[in-house]
Amino acid sequence: MDYTVDTVRVAGARLHTEMAGTGPALVLIPGGGGDAEMYAEVVPLLARRFTVITYDRRGNSRSPLDDESAPIAVADQAADVVAVLDHHGIEQAHVFGSSSGAIIALEALSRHGDRLAGAVVHEPPLVQLLPGSPEQRELDELRRIADTEGPLRGFVAFAAMTMPRPPRLFQIRAGRAALAGVLRVVLASGALSRRLTGRAPGGMHRLLGNADLLFRRELPAFCYDYEPDFAALGSTGVCWWPATGRDSVGRPYHRPAHVLGERLGVPCVEFPGGHTAYQQHSEGFARRLTELLDT
Repeated sequence: MDYTVDTVRVAGARLHTEMAGTGPALVLIPGGGGDAEMYAEVVPLLARRFTVITYDRRGNSRSPLDDESAPIAVADQAADVVAVLDHHGIEQAHVFGSSSGAIIALEALSRHGDRLAGAVVHEPPLVQLLPGSPEQRELDELRRIADTEGPLRGFVAFAAMTMPRPPRLFQIRAGRAALAGVLRVVLASGALSRRLTGRAPGGMHRLLGNADLLFRRELPAFCYDYEPDFAALGSTGVCWWPATGRDSVGRPYHRPAHVLGERLGVPCVEFPGGHTAYQQHSEGFARRLTELLDT
């Protein structure tokens, strides 16, 4: 499949973008780690019906910030979606966001609804809607691990959170330490390969390189500081759906989507698989998303 790769200048950053397919525009907003490659399995399937745009979110992977200490607020990231549309001369697009990308999609609905043809908000970890809940305590523990044990061990704990049945190795401190050691080797080997060959690092190397930004800055900004604009969401004229995966029941990103839908009177729809269904169940995921957007 042919991809058009471009760099889009936005306020305070340069965004790596990729575009494929023809038809109505569909922007896929990546979650934690913020890299376009998260959707690599599903883009060719969706590109049969849509012009699919993916990108690395600001500060992540191939989208450097002008100032590495600059804010990465949700509102700025929603504005990035609009800037990408402007760059490609697109007036309106469907938007799909998963995990923290779902929170960006929600903010785009609030602030830039006139630019959206429809939206799916897939498993936003809005634990701030459930104060004192088990979901919030699970995110608190993830934040504690990243703060006290380091971002790579936080990455291991985060990976366990997205697995249907995570191995015990991922859930104990000694196991996290061992796995984080392996991840450090992966990072070091990728850096060495780049120096020797000049080739850009692969997707896993980039994702690991984003871990510090994810836990030190994005997690607080998205799951602690951000408050949805319920008034704006309640008055939007855009057709949108909160969504969860069939296998995500009991995870901290499942109940918030349902609470969000109930509060706004919008039905929560179901996708196959779990938090990363677009990777593990790409065919079923693409069918379900296409069904919704065709509505």
